[in-house]
Amino acid sequence: MMKQRIACNFSRAARSYDQAATLQKRVAAKAMVLLFDRVSERAPEVLPVSSVLDLGTGTGGQCLPLSRQYPDAIIAGMDMAMGMLEYARQQNAHKSGISWCSGDIESLPFKNECFDLVFSSLAIQWCALDRVLSEVSQVLKPGGFFVFSTLAHSSLYELDYAWRAIGEPCRVNRFDDFQQQKHIIEQSDLQIQSLSLEPETLYYPDVFSQLRELKALGVNTVLSGQSGLMTRRKLHELRLAYEPFRTGHGLPLTYQVIYGVLQKPSLTRNLVYG
Repeated sequence: MMKQRIACNFSRAARSYDQAATLQKRVAAKAMVLLFDRVSERAPEVLPVSSVLDLGTGTGGQCLPLSRQYPDAIIAGMDMAMGMLEYARQQNAHKSGISWCSGDIESLPFKNECFDLVFSSLAIQWCALDRVLSEVSQVLKPGGFFVFSTLAHSSLYELDYAWRAIGEPCRVNRFDDFQQQKHIIEQSDLQIQSLSLEPETLYYPDVFSQLRELKALGVNTVLSGQSGLMTRRKLHELRLAYEPFRTGHGLPLTYQVIYGVLQKPSLTRNLVYG
């Protein structure tokens, strides 16, 4: 039921997503730089990329730079939200070499060892990390890479604090902290080549525009299922509780973002980065 709610919210947000996706574009760009710097430029002779999976592709915004980087590769964009996939198909109908499919990140609909590279930006935080890593490991070829970004504990802490201050403790999703997620990765079949935590902060003129953007992005699904009814009185109380965070730039909303490059061990040789 929760996965259905998430998919439904993202499907409804398909046409408003790209305009509101300031953070998502910023994080995806950094993850893409990580991909180019850590994988593409340093391992071309070890990893000739012929197949790429964009996991949680959304509106397909990262498939084009992936296809430019790997012009001879088949690019597959996968998402659970059918509305997102349909929008991605429409926006990229003229682009060859890119295919689209529906699927669950925790149960990938692909045969084993069929991708050289799996890329995912701000998608796997909705899933159980150990399950994601197991699935990605299965579909990666030996020596293949998983390049991703996800969220960690204390993301959206300003909004969480404001909701808690007015007696609403379950309005903001909570994520495992960096060390917990690192431990899960270390227990997986994939080897860490790069793993870092970086804060990303957006600023808003008021709390109302912030909430409208979260809704436009489809990220307003509360995993606890206890979001409750939003009323004008609650919004007013939330605005007052949030105001102490205001800076000269506006009301901040901070995300704790994990960036990672993982590699599936090769039977013959494996890269080790310094």
